[in-house]
Amino acid sequence: MGYLLDIKNLTLGYGSKIIFSNITAAEQGGTLIALLGSNGRGKSTLLRTIAALEPLYGANGQVLYNGKEAAYLTKEQMSKTVCFVTPLIERTEYLSVKDLVATGSYFRTNWVGSLGREEEQRIEEALAAVGLESFGQRRCKSLSDGEFQRATIAAALVQNSEIILLDEPTAFLDIANKYQITKMLREIAKEQGKLIIFSTHDLQLALQLCNRLWIMGYDGFYCGATQELIDKGVADKIFSIEGVKFNQEKMSFTFE
Repeated sequence: MGYLLDIKNLTLGYGSKIIFSNITAAEQGGTLIALLGSNGRGKSTLLRTIAALEPLYGANGQVLYNGKEAAYLTKEQMSKTVCFVTPLIERTEYLSVKDLVATGSYFRTNWVGSLGREEEQRIEEALAAVGLESFGQRRCKSLSDGEFQRATIAAALVQNSEIILLDEPTAFLDIANKYQITKMLREIAKEQGKLIIFSTHDLQLALQLCNRLWIMGYDGFYCGATQELIDKGVADKIFSIEGVKFNQEKMSFTFE
């Protein structure tokens, strides 16, 4: 059986510096994956490489989408395959929420850049999916951090890619919004059959709401079902700090 996303022996790096190596994973749709690792381990670089925003490092690694490399896909085909949501989107003063979400329709507008009825419907459905159905005419500047994050996710839904990658989407949110956003992502993955991968430092959030984990550990890359990796003690591979251990009973890190 083929995989929606198949990563083989991927190395991350720049210039002569290798950041991380031997990354291998194969995933299908309908799955929410948390990408975990300490600062500087290469989580953002991995997501950007999967999104084909960073070139492959070295000659051996591969990233396959439904069995094909990015080089063999057109820009429109890549748009249908993978979407990357960055936390660094600027809130333009006069940009409405609807206009932000409409950027996901870029490859489906007509020759003058106008949206047809089908695209308007898609935008309405995306806003409803993230709980912002009445926010279309609001200015992005007026949104809270949690509302703005929902709007960027709605834009990704409008793009309608099979794979959605998010770089720390809950980093600046309070605990209630962290859980709401992550729970929403899990429901979207399940209901729409998408593969959603997001980086996070919140292990408890990942353990409670994610089907699978990718862990960029200090001694290698690990991927698998959430409980399976916890049972194997892989959480202890995240940090190489003496005295920091994962307590499986408390499902959190403790200091010894």
